[in-house]
Amino acid sequence: MIKKNIVYFDAPGLENTCKVLELVKKRAKETGIDTVVLASTRGDTAKKAMESLNEKKLIVVGIGRERFSADVMKAAQEKGVLVIFSKETDYHYPKEMKIAFRRFGQGMKVSVEDVVIACRRKVLKEGVDVISLAGSSRGADTAIIIRSSKDFSTVKIREVICMPR
Repeated sequence: MIKKNIVYFDAPGLENTCKVLELVKKRAKETGIDTVVLASTRGDTAKKAMESLNEKKLIVVGIGRERFSADVMKAAQEKGVLVIFSKETDYHYPKEMKIAFRRFGQGMKVSVEDVVIACRRKVLKEGVDVISLAGSSRGADTAIIIRSSKDFSTVKIREVICMPR
């Protein structure tokens, strides 16, 4: 039996981002996980992650290029950080699954979605444990350890690191 603590934030939102990154860094070190998948619409969360998780392989998943900061994109390229966009990926997120994951919060739904997108784009190998983080609007408020898959029906959430209540 394994006992782990889950951090529950009082509310979702941007103000949790730094704490999420701190928790992710700690849990990645404890588990030996070297890949972090993260949602970043405009590039703000990606920029913070590149600063605090610089020793990890980062895969940033944005929505579309038009919303993502050109400066952050350039910095990511210079650091070898992969940036991909959901609008450029062919995938179908079954409505029932979206609803089910969203019951745990928007960050949970997106954390799962981004791992599937990364696998479908072939920038993330299937069947490996990674950390995925996302948020409810801006910033990050949810982080999980998830076994990667290109199919929503076979992803496996292994651990919740943090999430809003």
